[in-house]
Amino acid sequence: MIFFFHGFYTERPELRDDPLRKFVKVDLFGNGNLGVNVFFVLSGFLITFLLLEEKAIRGRIDVPRFWLRRILRIWPLYYACVLFGFGLFPLFKSAMGQVAHEGAQLPYYLFFASNFDLLLNGLPDASSLAVLWSIAVEEQFYLFWPILLALLPERSYPWLFAFVILMSLVFRWSEPDVDRNEVHTLSCIGDMAMGALGALLVRSERGLLWIRTRTRPQVLLLYFAFGLVFLLRHELVDANGPLRVIERSLVAALAMGIIIHQTHGVKRRSDLGRWPVLNYLGRISYGLYCLHMIGILVAIQILARSGLDTRLWHVMLLQPVLALTLTVILAALSHRFLERPFLKLKVPLYTRTGPPRP
Repeated sequence: MIFFFHGFYTERPELRDDPLRKFVKVDLFGNGNLGVNVFFVLSGFLITFLLLEEKAIRGRIDVPRFWLRRILRIWPLYYACVLFGFGLFPLFKSAMGQVAHEGAQLPYYLFFASNFDLLLNGLPDASSLAVLWSIAVEEQFYLFWPILLALLPERSYPWLFAFVILMSLVFRWSEPDVDRNEVHTLSCIGDMAMGALGALLVRSERGLLWIRTRTRPQVLLLYFAFGLVFLLRHELVDANGPLRVIERSLVAALAMGIIIHQTHGVKRRSDLGRWPVLNYLGRISYGLYCLHMIGILVAIQILARSGLDTRLWHVMLLQPVLALTLTVILAALSHRFLERPFLKLKVPLYTRTGPPRP
């Protein structure tokens, strides 16, 4: 979703305003940034599930060990992207005869606060830096979430998660600025808490029974509702003021339903986890997200210098195919040579072998 949300780029007015491009770019994938919302829900689900497993097995949560696992998973590629954005991107831009004018402030990126840099300084010149704001929100979540779960009794978790969701709703109600509602930590944290509720649900026998007794029409309705929101999000929100406050939580609830259906529902041949290609893309998904803007930028430059950016099919077909190919290659190389050595160091840090992969 995020890839196509950022794709189909052109500066040519006759192509930019073409009805087909506008339909695909605006009507079909204009809400592709909802992929970040789903990412937050999935993260809250997986991280909370792992922490609950650890507490059940060991009787406590080892917070420093959790932080070390997250450092080994997140930091290598994240800081490589920061290095590229602040160090290499300006050099490449100058080599192509363009002026580099980076407005982003490095300290915000070094200390995982780039979502606030976006609010203060706007989008960075290096668009590869712009996607890192969600990683910053994730790291902020990782900082305090295990502490809360370690200190509080398990019977209080439903109230904790509900309180965090309510806190996000109150923030969005009190904050009319659209950008702050999109990237501020207090707005995003409700998505993680919704995923955490899903983790609680799948860990209870009654919850699992409820999940596995859903009928096919009920499951199809869930997917249909998410698809409807994906396509008509702006129309629904613009037509109904109160939805501006609750729409993010509604999206998170639908995403949580899909996640628990895919992970703990009755297994069917149509389940996404049965597709080897999707499993592999899931393994390299962190790289796909962090590096997709680089893939898109390189594809745009290659096509422009080859004279293959003048027709509609160049923008609508050649560009996304080349950009996606480059992104998968970059993510695969990153996973193999940059991330995997650090991932191997994570294995002894797990409570048991074969943990769910966050």
